[in-house]
Amino acid sequence: MSKLKTSIGIRVLILGSMLVGFVVPLFMLGALVSERQDRSRDAVQEMNSKWGGTQTIAGPFLVIPYKLEKSKKNVKEQDEEEVENESGEIYILPETLTVDSDLKAEKRKRSIYESVLFSGDFKMEGGFKSPTLADFPAKTKNILWSQARVILSVSDPKGIGKDVKFNLAGRDTSLQPGSSSYFFPSGLHTKLNAKDGSGNFSFSIEIPLKGSDSIYVVPVGKTSSIKMRSDWKDPSFEGSILPNERSVTEKGFQAAWESTYFARNYPQVIQDMNGSYMDSIINSAYGVRLIIPADHYLKSERSLKYAILFLTASFTLFFLLEIFGGKILHPLQYLMIGAAMLVFYVLNLSLSEHIGFNSAYICASISVSALISYYAGSVLKDKKRGYLAGGYFTALYTFLYVILASEENALLLGSLAIFFVLAGLMHLTRNVDWYSFGTKEDRSLT
Repeated sequence: MSKLKTSIGIRVLILGSMLVGFVVPLFMLGALVSERQDRSRDAVQEMNSKWGGTQTIAGPFLVIPYKLEKSKKNVKEQDEEEVENESGEIYILPETLTVDSDLKAEKRKRSIYESVLFSGDFKMEGGFKSPTLADFPAKTKNILWSQARVILSVSDPKGIGKDVKFNLAGRDTSLQPGSSSYFFPSGLHTKLNAKDGSGNFSFSIEIPLKGSDSIYVVPVGKTSSIKMRSDWKDPSFEGSILPNERSVTEKGFQAAWESTYFARNYPQVIQDMNGSYMDSIINSAYGVRLIIPADHYLKSERSLKYAILFLTASFTLFFLLEIFGGKILHPLQYLMIGAAMLVFYVLNLSLSEHIGFNSAYICASISVSALISYYAGSVLKDKKRGYLAGGYFTALYTFLYVILASEENALLLGSLAIFFVLAGLMHLTRNVDWYSFGTKEDRSLT
């Protein structure tokens, strides 16, 4: 026991082993954060599914079926056999597309979980060019004008309201449920009732739409102009293109996108629609995500990444207090201090689900700092050193909060902190006679 108290090497080895041992409960805490985060996602997804999920609007498309000439294929050498007519559909995209939307957003809660839901009117205007024979494949024999239709893809049709208005070529037309397209499985459609390719193909659409989390619009026009407004003050503009103009205030946001078909990877007339084209169309969408700031699960997860560093810093403090105070701590007392620091993460996570991350962080950090201050003053038999420990842990948790709030500068702040802590440690211990560790010689911080 005497050697355990006086041997620097043995004590450092014990403390290092304890730090390694804390990896297991830290891993379990990380799993707890992930489990609570998954439960939150499940609750939010279930709530969103009943209202309307993330919405992506693509279209409208003018779809015209066609049949190709009969072709021949070799069955055996010198023999040929006629095969049935091949058929297909061309997808014609609008020459111009203008979208104007006004969204009303609100938070909805289920138990302790929150989600952002929105509703509003989407107004779309534009026009198609008159189809010509050149738009169809070279071997087209028959164009089925009577089966032409206009389709509009909406990713979650549960969010479509009942008062959908559609005007095509100057006439009010009823839209039917379903996109009637294999490649766009959900949405609306209507028959064109055109006998030939001539005529006016202008359109205007007004759709009451509900959804959650985010809304995207595909710029299918040769020239596309898209405007969005909302009373939500925390937008995240996402997608293939950022808005040309944007304004975010406490009362909400406004954003406007302008783009042409040069900014995407698919043509105005698609003769043979396939999965690759469909992916390109969907991936060209842009829009906005309505975020809830300060995700407490993400911040809890990030704070755990600094846990070992903070445990090392705390053990270093008490090791210095041993050196300069002459009071040798038992490894079990270090274990108590480490356990208190682990409790901080559990308190922070559980409280943040009810009162928000900032308030939870303040409560948890003050509670743990006060507990360690009280414990340190008792085991070191010195209240001043207990107050010193309390102030030290308050400074640690304050610094951790600064790092969490400054994600972009976290690495810089962390590296500077490590340098100055190491520099301070080297300065304080520059005159320590390590070979006299554990003796009753007077030690001071000077």
